[in-house]
Amino acid sequence: MQITHFCNAFNSVKINKTVIACDPWVGAGNQTSWISYPIHQNGANILKSLKPNYIYISHLHCDHLDPKVLSKYKNKNIKVIIKKFSDQLLKRQISALGYNNILECKPWKKYKLNNDISIAIIPQMSSNNSGLPDQINYDMDTSIVIQSNHSKEVFFNGVDNPLTVKNYKKVKNFITKHFNKKIAAAVVQVGAASEYPQCFLNINRNKEKEKVIKKSLSNLKLKLSILQPEAYFSPSGGAILSGKYSVLNKYVAVPSYSRIIEFLKNENYIVFDIAGGGKIIRKKRKWVLIKSKLSKDQLYKKKIVKKYSNKKYFYSNDFKRIRSKDIDQAFLKSYENYKRRLGKFRIKTNWDTKFYVYQNLFINSEGKINLKNSKLLKKYTLNYNKSNRKLSKNNYSKLKCHLDFNLFYGLLKRKYTNWNQPMSGSLILYERKPNKFIPIFFFSLNHLVA
Repeated sequence: MQITHFCNAFNSVKINKTVIACDPWVGAGNQTSWISYPIHQNGANILKSLKPNYIYISHLHCDHLDPKVLSKYKNKNIKVIIKKFSDQLLKRQISALGYNNILECKPWKKYKLNNDISIAIIPQMSSNNSGLPDQINYDMDTSIVIQSNHSKEVFFNGVDNPLTVKNYKKVKNFITKHFNKKIAAAVVQVGAASEYPQCFLNINRNKEKEKVIKKSLSNLKLKLSILQPEAYFSPSGGAILSGKYSVLNKYVAVPSYSRIIEFLKNENYIVFDIAGGGKIIRKKRKWVLIKSKLSKDQLYKKKIVKKYSNKKYFYSNDFKRIRSKDIDQAFLKSYENYKRRLGKFRIKTNWDTKFYVYQNLFINSEGKINLKNSKLLKKYTLNYNKSNRKLSKNNYSKLKCHLDFNLFYGLLKRKYTNWNQPMSGSLILYERKPNKFIPIFFFSLNHLVA
């Protein structure tokens, strides 16, 4: 077994002559501010050089399903592995790129792909790794178990599936029963893979960054204690923020590789740093490390951030001639749909969401809104109070969203995939009261479309 890690969730696994490429994303995120890191270019060439027999796509976020890389890859007959989702959205998007050999796998079922490899898809069991109830059950993420049919050794690729500690116990039991008691290698997300805290205006972002990092490291140690792999490597720091919001990189809650290695130094597994094209190779039941030649120090990172600091976002040139009344109409229709769709769920939480829509939103060097240069066009209010009763403080929250008009209109009109990607992709700035993560806030907005 040979495992190579490039950036973010882009790994390749080679067993004998069979290669699986996992989530091949390199470059700009299709509907986010992200640029893959440390590798940030030539994604199609990397995929071509791997000559994979299979491509696994974990979910439809653009840092996992990358249309640019997949559209340039010539072998459209390759088998693409995905979970069998009820909404079929991921399958439709892959099919639209020209791929016609899509293997939809039921979760919690072992599949023998060929003489070399067997796999199983682990579904999303929670919308967040804190186990908070989301009341909507937004099913999207997956992980994958990959086994050598020769040595029976197992690699668990957790991707950024938001599994809780309880979920990991179920995963471990499943792997023990159907694959092997011992996991040879595992990769589990550490640090924030979201918009918090860098995109939140009314908090101490440096303080919150440290809190998130410490909590994520503790959770990582706990999850690995359940999996008990022989080796672990981190996908942490798999992206940087580009464009006019690149100043927010300093607030992103992702621990450095050296900090991860130091935190886990006394554990009963080997911790490898292979981001940027490094490899670990299984030989005689031991792991051999081939380090990446690509630098990952802070100087290199600052250079990449600067290189992409003037990059335009995917929506920057959209809807230049749109009128204010067109945005009004789109919002009113979307709001009607929103209330109707959410009425189908058993929602106990109530909230007010206000959208501050700008001609062009600018931030200063501290990541605050530059009110002098940012032209506010209009405010839109979305109130959700299903019970129509007086609201208690424990059951009521406020959220303010600051964003550009063309992004707002494009999301309302379904030009872009969903609200989830730009929101978690650091393209919207927030203020919330209380400062408490309530998953339904964010997942509900995927239903705010005309």
